[in-house]
Amino acid sequence: MRKKYLLIAFACMVLVQLAFPLKMIFDRELILLRGETFLMKIAPLDPYDAFRGRYVMISYEDREVPMPRKFQHMEDLKELYITVKKDEHGMLVYDQVTLQPPTNTNSYIREEAESYGFSYDDDEIWLDLPYRYYMNENKAPRAERLLNEAYAQIVVYKGQVVLKGILVNGMPIEKYLD
Repeated sequence: MRKKYLLIAFACMVLVQLAFPLKMIFDRELILLRGETFLMKIAPLDPYDAFRGRYVMISYEDREVPMPRKFQHMEDLKELYITVKKDEHGMLVYDQVTLQPPTNTNSYIREEAESYGFSYDDDEIWLDLPYRYYMNENKAPRAERLLNEAYAQIVVYKGQVVLKGILVNGMPIEKYLD
């Protein structure tokens, strides 16, 4: 009988440990499935991480959002919501900055003032956007040389942002390098 309870407790522990990474995977896939894809011009770096391998580190050319005057100098600012839209080329364009989540669109970025990802001065907000794109270790150094003409594909859904891919001349960078 005691052995049966230990087996049930062990199974519960395994399920709980699997639940957290599965939830993270599910949340990311949900954003990719339901979100809207935008393009952003990038400025590259190509670092190496001993634990994670080679990846392309992305710095976005346009990650500063103008801060509306009505929000400047607010002491108790906790988070802001930036609605985004596409221009005629599919590029991300910042639309409006609000204190509440928009109800008329799912395409908005949420930035928290108390996290590492949100900083602002009196006239602009610096967004924390995904900056790592993992790829084959042999292709990453060649990819770095192409990134001056590349665009990041980001997916935005209800405040969350996911880096979907990198495009070079309209093709995924992995296919372009083949």
